[in-house]
Amino acid sequence: MEKFVIFSSGGQSFAIPIEVTEKIIHVEGLIRIPDTSKYVLGAIDYDETVLPIIDLRERFFQNKTELTADTKVIVVNWQEKKIGLVVDKVTTIRSFESADREISENAAQEAASYVMAFIRTDDGIILQLDVDSIFNEQGEKELVSLMNR
Repeated sequence: MEKFVIFSSGGQSFAIPIEVTEKIIHVEGLIRIPDTSKYVLGAIDYDETVLPIIDLRERFFQNKTELTADTKVIVVNWQEKKIGLVVDKVTTIRSFESADREISENAAQEAASYVMAFIRTDDGIILQLDVDSIFNEQGEKELVSLMNR
């Protein structure tokens, strides 16, 4: 059994492994950063560092997340650094058996390469994300550049 944080963004349910998740926080103290990709909402002061905040709805569906009381930031370990992922709502923490997960055979392809598996549930299909693969090479360089300032 593997544990996941389940959340929704843009009307789709997603899962990320609990072991890459550090904390779930509210969106507070956000500063905007000019001349960045649309999905980079800005940054916050977090644990004595600057934490880039990424709008997952904008990244995946090119549609900005409306900030509400349900909106959360999931702080995750991304390529040995930390980033914050803005999501519409964190729904639960749940365990799944390997049999519930159908590994994506297209994971090595460019389109949606961040989808590792499809998790079948009674409520529908949940997309399991590979946090390290959310960004293309250009997006990765942009984030690393922001974090190294």
